[in-house]
Amino acid sequence: MDFSHIPAFLGGFFDFLDSPEWRAWPFNSGYGEHILPAVARLLFVTMIMGVILLFLRLLFGPGGPLRDKELEEEARLETEQERAELQKLFDEGEISEADFKVKMKRLKD
Repeated sequence: MDFSHIPAFLGGFFDFLDSPEWRAWPFNSGYGEHILPAVARLLFVTMIMGVILLFLRLLFGPGGPLRDKELEEEARLETEQERAELQKLFDEGEISEADFKVKMKRLKD
């Protein structure tokens, strides 16, 4: 195999990347721009990522239509177990009534 053409190819490729259009891509403000267009692009990408994450949360999150039913049952059983343990701690006097109420409120469905 002849690899003698690779240095020329890489040199041409890096010359292409060093052109003004690609010099600091994608995180630059560009030539002739101020900082506001760069901030606007960053906010736009952040907004798109947020929408994607929200969409996935709605589909696969608690109570979502595509969430595995076994996960829902497992979460329900775990919550019931935590409530029982919390009730036991309260009955034994290891936690105060205020702590009990706060922790039970956190475990509400």
